[in-house]
Amino acid sequence: DDKSRTLYERVGGDLNIETAVEIMFAKSLLDPRVRSFFEKNQRKMQQIRKKVYQFLSGFLGGPKLYDTTNVKPAHYHMNITDYHFDALMDLYAVALGELGIHADACKDFLAALGRVRKDITTGCT
Repeated sequence: DDKSRTLYERVGGDLNIETAVEIMFAKSLLDPRVRSFFEKNQRKMQQIRKKVYQFLSGFLGGPKLYDTTNVKPAHYHMNITDYHFDALMDLYAVALGELGIHADACKDFLAALGRVRKDITTGCT
């Protein structure tokens, strides 16, 4: 794992990020901790997956495809707690492991994602 490269490159770029998002979404539908957030119509879920992928791409050092100032307002009224956020972190860890991403890159990916916790959980009642 070459830490001189961006985290985007270390996790394998677009293909692995998009695949990790797909795996996480599929697993979220089976996880009682977060399933209710993902049980939407197919078209809506496709839009959300695309936005998550676009966010992660830019956030990890790849092409900036998503305005990160939208993260907080997009999640504000969703009542996402730390419990839910931790569940998604678990699912991302599993997805990255399934893709064979280096352990250090996985750890750094999760640490980076942890930096948006407050933006995602703010607004929880």
